[in-house]
Amino acid sequence: MAPPPPHWSTSGAAPSGSPGVLTDPSPRLEQDFKSMGGPARLVLNSTHGQKLDLENIAKQVRSLLEALEARYSRYRVESIVSVINQRAGSGVFTEVDPETQALLGLAGRLWDASGGLFDITSGPLRQAWDFRAEGGADPAQIESTLALVGWEQIEWQGSSLHLPTPGMEIDLGGLAKEYAADSAISLMRNLKVTSAMIELAGDVATIGSGDNSVPWRVGIRDPDIAGSLCTVQLSNAAIATSGNYARRVDFEGKQYGHLLNPKTGWPVEGPTSVSALDSHCLTAGAVATVACLHAEKDARAWLERAALPWLMVSSTGKLSGPIADQMASPA
Repeated sequence: MAPPPPHWSTSGAAPSGSPGVLTDPSPRLEQDFKSMGGPARLVLNSTHGQKLDLENIAKQVRSLLEALEARYSRYRVESIVSVINQRAGSGVFTEVDPETQALLGLAGRLWDASGGLFDITSGPLRQAWDFRAEGGADPAQIESTLALVGWEQIEWQGSSLHLPTPGMEIDLGGLAKEYAADSAISLMRNLKVTSAMIELAGDVATIGSGDNSVPWRVGIRDPDIAGSLCTVQLSNAAIATSGNYARRVDFEGKQYGHLLNPKTGWPVEGPTSVSALDSHCLTAGAVATVACLHAEKDARAWLERAALPWLMVSSTGKLSGPIADQMASPA
């Protein structure tokens, strides 16, 4: 049976909170932990007289998340991502399972749809930039590193792949977290859960409504101050936010964000943040991430083509998009 259709609405400005901070009271089970490289939260409710073993369900969800992090994190030396990267330039192809093939296929489609701005091979450029407070960039290193970047360079033999040049690498960090949220939702649905929320580092996916059949209330983070721009009410829906504000550096009299253009090696000059909603967190995250890699005018065009509810914060702090429009509408 297909899940119920997604529903969302806004409920005005929120004075505090951040993406993924639930404001519904007294969940039956709530756990905060670390997963997929950041803070995580899981909330489960028993509804309609259900007799669910919520502790066991939470254990299964966390086990699933740990397995996905072990498989896709570039920080895990035995992950499929690390194995592929370690073999770069060796001539040894790495067989990838169907699940990983699907994620790589999505990465390829996003690379194509974004005109090459979304590129999971752009990781080597991090070595040319230092986004710490005293950081900066090495223009010569940027130029030389560009030869290691390019989705089109990946070599395939059936379901096996190889990075042809030593120093090349892939990074699924732009997809894996949202994929993990969707995977957790799918698992919980299979376990007959009808009310749940999973948050992974600010990206949120939900099943049903929260306490007392009230939609889950999730804050969209304000990139400039601690707190939220607004609170979005979700039911069977997901929201993901991408931003260029968390790590910034001053270089040659100009401030840059940490998102890099893989074609030039230099930081993009696009929106400060973009949030998008969909029934799947992976779709919402992909749309928001690609938008942040574009210049603001092109980001708006991309978001309008995607036809999802979205909220964009411009470099000047201006809000736009369907979510902003609903915020401005009279109650």
